[in-house]
Amino acid sequence: MESSVWRSSRSAALAWILLDWAASAFSTILITLVVAYVERVVFADAAWGVPGGVVWAWIMAAAMLASALLAPLLSAHADRTHGHKRWLLIATAVGAGASLGLAAVPPTARLAVAAAIVIAAVGFDMAQIFTGSLLPRIARGVDADRLSAAGFGAGYLGGAIALILATAVVTNREALGLAAPDALRWSFVVMGGWWLAFSLPAAFVRMGDGRSADHAASSAGELLGFARSLAGETAGSLGRTLLGAVLVLGAVQTAIAQFSSLALERFQLDSAALVRLVLLVQFVALPGALFMGWLSTRWNRAGALVLCLAGWIAVIVLAAFVQNPGQLTGLAVLLALVLGGVQSVVRATIAGLAPAGRFGATFGLLQVGTKLAGFVASLLFGAAYAATGESRTGLMVLLAQLAAGWWVLRR
Repeated sequence: MESSVWRSSRSAALAWILLDWAASAFSTILITLVVAYVERVVFADAAWGVPGGVVWAWIMAAAMLASALLAPLLSAHADRTHGHKRWLLIATAVGAGASLGLAAVPPTARLAVAAAIVIAAVGFDMAQIFTGSLLPRIARGVDADRLSAAGFGAGYLGGAIALILATAVVTNREALGLAAPDALRWSFVVMGGWWLAFSLPAAFVRMGDGRSADHAASSAGELLGFARSLAGETAGSLGRTLLGAVLVLGAVQTAIAQFSSLALERFQLDSAALVRLVLLVQFVALPGALFMGWLSTRWNRAGALVLCLAGWIAVIVLAAFVQNPGQLTGLAVLLALVLGGVQSVVRATIAGLAPAGRFGATFGLLQVGTKLAGFVASLLFGAAYAATGESRTGLMVLLAQLAAGWWVLRR
């Protein structure tokens, strides 16, 4: 029997899936070509007195902190004004515009390069809040699991295709008459253009109704109203789930952001080898995300989540002992199998627990906590790296945070 998601709002579900398809261009190119551009071109000479890998970690930390500061009031404002879709489109335009701006500024403008990456990453984070807050307006229950998994699956495929196109620009730079740094900058045009173009269908469909009559007159009042709503019947479940989720997702997002940097630093991979590795992750993650979505509906969300978390702990532990590119490839496959599963299951779980009319505040709180947890993890990762000169020491920070999140979720 056809799912009620597709019977009741097929166009809304398709447009929503395309949001993941579109935004994944940013996330995949960020951890391949952008990180290579930062470490091998812009900060290749340790211009700020530290290795390029440290600068990259701190750029990511700055983006996470900025997202954490902006998300609460913006998400509460969206709840109060019923403007989730409007702010989704604004965040997408800002993030994609900053991606195009990254392509426009020369590599010698180091501060502008760092600022463009931070702004694009913050736009991406805000878009993820409103993409998540639209999920419970389209689907609930097992339909939310299916739709969330379909979105992540489409995201991996879309991100892989966008990365192939962007890489083609870099690979064929001589035929195009481009120097290597300029070819990388043109690949960022692909990143921003893809993200913007495939997000546009969301502007032309209606994505459910998240209206509620008991909204405050200000965003601050809206946040207080949400805090009071947590004192209700589901407070314990929602509060514990949010706390565990932010610890887990903060560690996971930091690990994803640093995976490429570790590969570059430890194995001296060139850009082409790094792209091949990430493409492998994308293509393996597609069936992995769909399988976890199927497992969470056929078995249960808790069991699927435990499986994903065990896989992530294995990834982080094994990353400290990887000695050669072959082992790195095996680690990438393991990472891919659990990459989207944990994010998909958490997104569907939060959508099911979010109070009516507070979808934006709920996902905003999830994003704030995730970015604060990621900010601390990235900062400590960078500090450990700078202090020891060995990137793998930062993995212990991520392992401790992931284990703490798992402990909270199990309770």
